[in-house]
This record gives sequence, C-alpha cells and structure tokens, in this order.
Amino acid sequence: MLEKRLFYLIIDQLPGHWAEGIYVNEEKKIPPVNVLDYHERRLIPHFSELIRTGIWVKRPWNRGVCKTGYGLKYLSTGTYDTRVDVGFFEYLKKRYEKIKVATFLTLPWGSKGYLYVPDYMVSLPPYYPDDLMWRNFIEPYLKDHSDWDVVCVYFPTNDQVLLCPSYQEKNAHPKTSKHAYMLYLDKLLGEIVKLLKCEGYWKDTIFVVASDHGYHLGCEVCYKEGARTVNFVYDHVEPFDCYVWNFKENRKTEKYSGGPRRVTFIVSGGGLEDYLRGTIVEEAEIIDVVPTITRLLNIPYKCEGKSIV
Repeated sequence: MLEKRLFYLIIDQLPGHWAEGIYVNEEKKIPPVNVLDYHERRLIPHFSELIRTGIWVKRPWNRGVCKTGYGLKYLSTGTYDTRVDVGFFEYLKKRYEKIKVATFLTLPWGSKGYLYVPDYMVSLPPYYPDDLMWRNFIEPYLKDHSDWDVVCVYFPTNDQVLLCPSYQEKNAHPKTSKHAYMLYLDKLLGEIVKLLKCEGYWKDTIFVVASDHGYHLGCEVCYKEGARTVNFVYDHVEPFDCYVWNFKENRKTEKYSGGPRRVTFIVSGGGLEDYLRGTIVEEAEIIDVVPTITRLLNIPYKCEGKSIV
C-alpha cells in the first residue's frame, strides 16, 4: 500500500488559461472557456474548491508538440521524449506489485508508453461519454474496491465539442457549446469528489486534474478556416503558435494566442499537506505533472519534468 491514494483526472482539450482581453461575448465580457477566467467569474464552483484547497498552476503550458496523442504521452511519462515506451502507471505497478492501480480510458490510450497498466484497465471505444464512463465503470469500481491505491481517469468528451460556439445564451444540450460543456464538466467533477468523500477516501487522496492541450479560438488559424467571429471553437492543429485575429479589421495582431499550448494543472485532495493548500504557482509545464505526483507519493521516478512542490 502507498501512504496516500492518487486520483488522477485527465480532461481532454481543457485550457487552464487564455490570452487576456479576449471575449466571445463583448457585452457580458465572457472569455473563451478556460479554468482561470471561469474560476475568477465563479462559474465552476467544484473546480474552484479544488483550487482554493490545493495547489493551482495559473498558467501551465505544453512546450512540446500539440498533436493529438502527444499531450497524453507527456501526462503519462513526464517527458517530451515520445520514444519512452513505459508510462508512469506501468512503472508503478512493476515496482510495487501489491498496490492496486486502475485506469479508465478510451482507445488508443491504453497503449504502452501511455496509460497502460498491467493490473486493472478499462479501455472503452473512442469518445465514450465522460458521464457514462464515470457512472457505469469508475463509480462502481470505487464502491467495490475499497483497497484501491491509484486511479487514473481520462475524459475525452470535451475534445468533441468543436466547430461550435464557445458561448451561447441558451444551451439545449451540454455539447451545444464549449461553455455548456464546461459547466457540465464542473458538475461531473462535483459528483466524483462527493463520492470520494462519502466513501471515506478523500482524507488520504491526492487529487490531480490535468489536460493535454487547449484549442484554437479567435486566432489566425480560425479565420483561415472560415470563422468570421471570435466566438468559434476550432481544433488544435498546427500552427500551435498562433496570434489573435482582429475580426473587425480582418488582420492578425501582435498578441500571442497559442490556445493549443494552454493546459490545466491542479493538485488538491484531502491527502495534500496543509502547508501546501492555497498555493499558487504562476507557471509550469505539462511534463511537470508526473514528477509532482511522484514527489507527493514519495516514489522514485526519473523524468524530464520538475515537481512544483
């Protein structure tokens, strides 16, 4: 058994911050969906609770390649070297045979070098819905396996909310806008934390939320793809280093956007030492997530990134 449990939640395509002064609704000053701005506007209470009681990296970055799959690799290995074929969870299980490690993901992220673990792995079809993954697989596992040590969850659905508005006044369904799904994600996060507390796991759990990349919005890439307003969510294709587009004057500005490089990084949970609660780290990198986890769990694991603790 480890001294503490780990619940590691990876949310696809969730930027942790955004370029300042960009609004998808000028009248109401609504920014593109991102953790920092939505937290400051009190729109995501469950994310905000983790931030207030944990360690929050305000502006984490992916300094590597932002192609699909690379971010998951960085979050699995703690390095930008994509040739590494043994991820942290496989390493953990091989070093400590008696600990209970479970991963819940979609294809193809159960591959070696990613979230593969030679223990308990649920690998579902691509884009299997977050809420069904939680209620049909993860929640029952947590209730039936009180001796778990490490659980890793990958939520893919946010990556599907593309080619749509970032914000709408009314949302008939969580997938009708990025804004609607962000609010839905926050409620889902609340369900997870509530269960961990009700089952008595929270007090010794390190709870980590991270993301693999962000997305293009209001930049030159979106304009070239046909967007005529800032309120349009596009994918995370090259070029990853893009600049804000002035839609009124139809020109590129000198303000950096780089939406695909903006990731999320929060560490919280009842198992976090009291002196670390409320800590704000201004910047870190995506490869710093795994070494931070290993530092908090007191596990020797060599990688390229550095712990923020």
